[in-house]
Amino acid sequence: MLKHSSGYTLKKVGNSWYLLPFGQQVADQHKAVVLNETGAFLWNTLEHTSDLEELTHHLARYYEVPESTCPELREDVQTFFRQLLSFGILEENLAPKRRDDTLNLEIAGLLLRLNGPASLFPKEFSAFASEKSELPDQEIDLVTLPPSPKANGTVLLRNPELTVMEAADRYVFLFPTMKNIREASMTKDGSYVRISCAPTSTEENLANLFHAIRLFFLFLAQKRGRFALHSASLLYQGKAWLFSGHSGMGKSTHTNLWHELFQTPLLNGDLNLLGQKDGRFLVYGLPWCGTSEIFTTETQKLGGIVLLGRDPEKDFIQELSAGEKTVRVMQRLISPCWSEEQLSENLAFSEALAENLPVLSFLCTKNPSAACTMKEEIDRIGGLLP
Repeated sequence: MLKHSSGYTLKKVGNSWYLLPFGQQVADQHKAVVLNETGAFLWNTLEHTSDLEELTHHLARYYEVPESTCPELREDVQTFFRQLLSFGILEENLAPKRRDDTLNLEIAGLLLRLNGPASLFPKEFSAFASEKSELPDQEIDLVTLPPSPKANGTVLLRNPELTVMEAADRYVFLFPTMKNIREASMTKDGSYVRISCAPTSTEENLANLFHAIRLFFLFLAQKRGRFALHSASLLYQGKAWLFSGHSGMGKSTHTNLWHELFQTPLLNGDLNLLGQKDGRFLVYGLPWCGTSEIFTTETQKLGGIVLLGRDPEKDFIQELSAGEKTVRVMQRLISPCWSEEQLSENLAFSEALAENLPVLSFLCTKNPSAACTMKEEIDRIGGLLP
């Protein structure tokens, strides 16, 4: 996936090899770099292959050294390329590269393929592993080389946890709080993602990768008409009911009350993916579930959405207008909203959902009475549901 950056050429001057800048590289005051014979050989070989293993074996044959030295040579080759990447003399193509270790996943009917060291595959994906080998909807490379330094484009979103930038051919992502993720890039259609990350597989690093991959999956899902709602969910009378609210509003408390009082199965403790198929609204199982460890791989028909609020004394349904239902559902979506187009997609889906299914605003206590009151309301409107 490595290639020569434009504006550099390899020339032999006297007995030395030089990577000499020209054009804009000169205008940007980039300097020449001296290479030894090995560096010159690798530079020239890179024109024919960018595979690290192939480059290492070419180098071993060139110097007529035994294959047993390849692990040490591979480290030397990686170090050399890291240096050229840091100088901006090499850059990476944004294209998938099949690796020895792969993990195929099926999530919400979408096929994902992770490539990279198996030690970096988050364990949370194991329940969604798939035997399907056809072309994936999204391919994700986990690479341990640093990203090439380059202008990252226009900033679309910046907050303490995430920066999203748009370049001509890709989106670029920075995760300031995730120290093991140096940078990530994604094609404009979401079909390919490259995450530049540290090679160590500590529990924290794997958790960071698992969380970061969610962002790229939700981008793809949105393009396929599926939208993520921050909510806890349960299964009641064969339908999924979603309970959404700001942090501290008690969505987990409320769904746990249902589970204890009415033995309703819990589906997901934090996030649900919604879509429409054959005129029905569906809830797809996701591996991402916050800290609840409650998730499902199954797909269920959606019954409705309950927007939770807190009241210290009583439990009651608050009337909402059609517009209020739409906007409040949209505000609970965590699907990407970096552009006006994405905002419009989120809004259109929320409007369709609010027009066709119950969206209830429920102000309640933390007492068992809250679950009883809401169950009575769902039972009352149950006969009106499609």
